[in-house]
Parts: sequence; C-alpha cells; structure tokens
Amino acid sequence: MEAITQDRIERVARIYRNNQDASRALGVAMRSFSRLCKRYDVETPYARRRRQILECRSPAAAAGG
Repeated sequence: MEAITQDRIERVARIYRNNQDASRALGVAMRSFSRLCKRYDVETPYARRRRQILECRSPAAAAGG
C-alpha cells in the first residue's frame, strides 16, 4: 500500500468541496481521510465550509446591525 503524503492530503482538501469527494479521490474511507487531516493539521473541506459560514455571519451581522 502506498503512503499518502501530507502534500497530497493538503491538495485534495483544498480542491474538493466535501470530505466524501476528497476521500474518494485518495481512495480511502472518509474516517481515514479525517484522521489524516487531523494528523497533519490540515483543514478538511467540511471544516473550511463551516469556518467560512461563521465568518460571513459574525462580522456582517455585527456591522450591518
């Protein structure tokens, strides 16, 4: 079995819109993808989307009033 490098994980996490598509691209289970991201401190597509939603809500709501 071929080892999955940190660069490859970062690239896949950046390119794909959700964890399921990213894990399929690597050929691993979704849970394995999540573990790899946690091990290498890579933001998953799901975490990125949640962060973007929260960033959009908080400043806009406070400034728009």
